[in-house]
Amino acid sequence: MVPGSQKYFKRLIAESGSVNQTRSPEEAIECTNKLMDVLGCKTVADLLKVSGDKLLEASAINFVHQMPERDGKYLPTDTFAAYANGAAKDLEILVGCNKDEMNFFVSSFGKEGWDKWIAGRKQEKYAQLPADDKALVDSFMSDVKGAYFQPDSSLLSQSWFNVPIIKLSECQTKAGGKAFTYYFTPESPDPIMKCGHAIELSVVFNHPEMTADTGRAFDETFCKTMRKMWVQFAKTGNPSLSAEISPDGKAKEWPLYDLENKEVMVLDEFDIHPSTESELKIVDWERTYFLTKYYML
Repeated sequence: MVPGSQKYFKRLIAESGSVNQTRSPEEAIECTNKLMDVLGCKTVADLLKVSGDKLLEASAINFVHQMPERDGKYLPTDTFAAYANGAAKDLEILVGCNKDEMNFFVSSFGKEGWDKWIAGRKQEKYAQLPADDKALVDSFMSDVKGAYFQPDSSLLSQSWFNVPIIKLSECQTKAGGKAFTYYFTPESPDPIMKCGHAIELSVVFNHPEMTADTGRAFDETFCKTMRKMWVQFAKTGNPSLSAEISPDGKAKEWPLYDLENKEVMVLDEFDIHPSTESELKIVDWERTYFLTKYYML
């Protein structure tokens, strides 16, 4: 948390928000150098002359991800420790992830683009893992079923989204703060996209015509219910709905995340209900939970 920022807000909704998608000063320098090479820039002055559109295009085409720097001033050097030590304990947080987060990137990159990108990541990231950590990662991926891209996609869903979301909820709760955690499950008819990253945005912002990712409009009552939960959280700090205000006339009691039961709200298109993380297996505690110590593995 930026010192002094909490006086401006008291609640946070972070959809697929991942506080480990930040970089150290050293990693920031490495990324900047890579981007300057792509753009043909020799100095910072050269870089400042590049238009925003060209910068964005070069980043996208070359998969250079621009993430915030953990400088110790605006962002803590250890984001999870900051939550665990109470940096946000006075804020009410609603946070969650989608069932197949990284499948969005497989779909948007295209199989050729995805193959190129994942090959680069394996060389830059996987190959640098210590042997014991690599063995855990390999074990996890060997158990993933589906298309050829799914093991890598599922691993990155874990390390970029699923694990950070649950770990943030854990840290916030340990500090005495409140975390309402969700797991979004509706799928696109696209067998690659499935329930990919950002697919919930058409629901939250009431744009059923946004079918480029979703492939279809979701159930209208489900959409109204989810939006009502978001509004209720913004108004009261608790996304639970009484039967009187719930669009389907049925109460929706959203439990706080706690360290014993680890309950989350499953945003199923036809059955919104609470469940435990152990039933859903959102994270692999033995083989992927440790990955938050790495920057965007």
